[in-house]
Amino acid sequence: MPESRCNHTAMNTHYQRAIIDLLRHGTIAGDPGLYGHTDIPVSESGWQQMQQSVNVDLQYQQVVSSPLQRCLRFAKDYSRRHTLQLHTEPLLQEMNFGEWDGRTFDQLQDRWAELEAFWQTPALITPPGGESLAVFKERVNQGWLQLLQQCRGSQTLVVTHAGVIRMILGQLLCVDWQSAAYYQQLRIDYGSITRIQILYNEDKIYPQIRFIGRPSPAI
Repeated sequence: MPESRCNHTAMNTHYQRAIIDLLRHGTIAGDPGLYGHTDIPVSESGWQQMQQSVNVDLQYQQVVSSPLQRCLRFAKDYSRRHTLQLHTEPLLQEMNFGEWDGRTFDQLQDRWAELEAFWQTPALITPPGGESLAVFKERVNQGWLQLLQQCRGSQTLVVTHAGVIRMILGQLLCVDWQSAAYYQQLRIDYGSITRIQILYNEDKIYPQIRFIGRPSPAI
């Protein structure tokens, strides 16, 4: 299928370009569970996953990070070593799972029926005391709109979470963000990079997904 006419229009006139690399944090230092707003660190192997992923791309001009330490500690270290400006963005935190947050799947056995219902209909069920999918979507969308302006004319490393990356991709691909299948079937590995190229033509913005979830060489 040929590219859309709007993309050709943008490329045939004066435009600015940006590259936004969405890096998922590495493997966490904990047992499998729901870690949304819980501030759990990455493991040593998770750090290596992130390091080897960004070693492929050394042209960044700035770094943006979720404030959670599984993202921010690496972002601080990377920006310091490469003398890059670092911006912390709370809008790019993972979803808040409320009473389920920070608990391992073994610890959640007594809530398993609720979890199954949430996974099957994520847009209809809100984790107790947590964030609804619709609120999470709106928060991430606000963060993405800020990124589009902040990253204009540069190549930016954004250190964030799988849920955030899926929500951004869902918006760009115009998929049904309420569908459980979308979240279950789109795999975003630890330490992987998703690249989005942005073309700016006057007041119009044309995002193009270059690749999704490029695995870390350390996996």
